[in-house]
Amino acid sequence: MGKSLVTSTKVTISPLKKGRSYLIKYSTIPHFMEVEGGNIYSFEVGGNYDDVIYALRDLDKKRIFNTTWEIVDVRLKEVKFNYKGRIRVSIRTPALIADPLIKSKKKRFTNAFSFVFAVNFMDHLKITREEYRKLILELEEKVREEPSEIGYASVIYAGKKIIGIVGKLRYELLEVDERIIGTLENALAKGIGSSRRNGFGRIEVKCEDYGI
Repeated sequence: MGKSLVTSTKVTISPLKKGRSYLIKYSTIPHFMEVEGGNIYSFEVGGNYDDVIYALRDLDKKRIFNTTWEIVDVRLKEVKFNYKGRIRVSIRTPALIADPLIKSKKKRFTNAFSFVFAVNFMDHLKITREEYRKLILELEEKVREEPSEIGYASVIYAGKKIIGIVGKLRYELLEVDERIIGTLENALAKGIGSSRRNGFGRIEVKCEDYGI
């Protein structure tokens, strides 16, 4: 829905939300999702400041899917990642982890840090897959995966069943690196994995003090 309202290709867009819950059609749910008139729904637009402002410039009352949508509020929030201790990543919408090693339509189902955030590293550092492959070993020496809660969810998108990763991922940052911090900020703003513009891979990131 948000993608229909915001047409810019330089930003990522979340699914519609009601409160804190994303409206996602899981393949196990045998009914259509509905929105009701008079309720307030929201969606998130992520990207560089100028790109977000440009994307929001044309937001106005629009008629989509036989429904008139009116924007009643826009809130801008700067993403800033303040690191301390361990990192906990909560995947709010199924993430499609692209393969950073080879170009493939097949996705990876792993919590490896250099894979989960591969798209973000390439986006943040403005590098190619070939250039990123040379960084993977260095990154793996700076971040350690910890016990995580990984699950899988099937969703229906454009009439197709798609399987993505959900759950809570935990990492320990062994060495502070500004490239990693910048990449986490990119992930907070834009999501992780592929098809971020279609609402996949929305996350929250929190830090845990050591010993907790």
